[in-house]
Amino acid sequence: MFRAAAPSPYDEAIAKATDENLTSEDWGAIIEVCDKVSTDPNGPKEAVQSIIKRLAHRNANVQLYTLELGNALSQNCGKGMHRELASRAFTDALLKLANDRNTHQQVKAKILERMKDWSDMFSKDADLGIMYDAYFRLKQNNPTLQPPSAPQKNRLTDVDRQKEEEELQMALQLSLQEEERKKKVPESSSAGPGPNSAAGAPATSSAPTGAAQDQPQPAPSHPTGTTAATVSRVRALYDFVPSEPGELEFKKGDVIAVLESVFKDWWRGSLKGNTGIFPLNYVEKLTDPTPDELHREAQMEAEVFAEIKNVEKLLTLLSTSNTAPREEDNEEISKLYHQTLAIRPKLIKLIEKYSQKKDDFTQLNEKFIKARRDYEALLESSMSHPPGPTYHQYAHRPSIPGQGYPGGGPGYAPQGTPAPAPQDPQRYYTPGPQGE
Repeated sequence: MFRAAAPSPYDEAIAKATDENLTSEDWGAIIEVCDKVSTDPNGPKEAVQSIIKRLAHRNANVQLYTLELGNALSQNCGKGMHRELASRAFTDALLKLANDRNTHQQVKAKILERMKDWSDMFSKDADLGIMYDAYFRLKQNNPTLQPPSAPQKNRLTDVDRQKEEEELQMALQLSLQEEERKKKVPESSSAGPGPNSAAGAPATSSAPTGAAQDQPQPAPSHPTGTTAATVSRVRALYDFVPSEPGELEFKKGDVIAVLESVFKDWWRGSLKGNTGIFPLNYVEKLTDPTPDELHREAQMEAEVFAEIKNVEKLLTLLSTSNTAPREEDNEEISKLYHQTLAIRPKLIKLIEKYSQKKDDFTQLNEKFIKARRDYEALLESSMSHPPGPTYHQYAHRPSIPGQGYPGGGPGYAPQGTPAPAPQDPQRYYTPGPQGE
């Protein structure tokens, strides 16, 4: 694809930083290349020559790692590197790779993304305009590499709502099955051998274990749902700039918390304390982290905090060796510098992670405060207007003589009727018959 070039002193270091067997960026090797380029007057030119040769590799991973290396060099090696990246040789190499039909689509998209970043970075220097010209040509010739158009905001139908409800119920059912399975596993493992095993007879499986074996195999912990009911997080694939009020702005790589479905192809989400709707064709669904991923994340965090003592030691050596540094001090300073510099990418990831968590908790706290204020206002309003007596709510029943308390005699007035005035016994006394 590219013409053979003369060997460069940077070939080996760049090949190490972009090895095809890597599973993620080797930031230690990348920093070594950046340091070497920064201390070499010819470093930018020779490094870019090696990068051009590395882009000719047929492995897509090598090409992606090479583009990331070029981005790191642009951020750490000054204007000399900017001039080489904006040279005709490098931009032509990028265009040739992007226009090659055998190049992986992900590599083409990464080339467009990096050329856009470099165009923005070099925008204030007119001498570096070649990068923007190349980016504009690539964008014009490859419209499929650009972000898609946002879909129309069509209302959700009853069928869509029903589908969302069905997926939610299915997700809840799978979650309950998973919880039941987790409860039965410790029970079966903690069940000891039966009485017969003490006499040498083979132990028989207990009833709970057999019941557990009869259960179907658990489904994946995260269902492959397509509605907001079963998706908790999404990652942005492109930058999105709102065109109407109520839309959520985000950058590529942002992780958005999904709240609800609003339109057929638009969901409502939350990001950094802001809430709004976003188009689905700009994001990809994120699955919940597995236990292994959580373990690796915790391990990475522990490695970062373990380097704190080395950072403090480096600062101490730098502050005490300004007068007459010894050679052994210089060697230790150099070793500590490169050792601590390698954790910087991990530290940045942790800062982004906890910054997002802080924003989420801040937003949750604001919602809680608002809900509490609304509740207190409602309670105060109800207390300032107490309800009147309740007896007026009931209609008076007609007074029927002889009906008062059950079995009541003439001395008890019926309920709901005023008691009769006391009668004079002399007025109503009737003497009995005279004796014969």
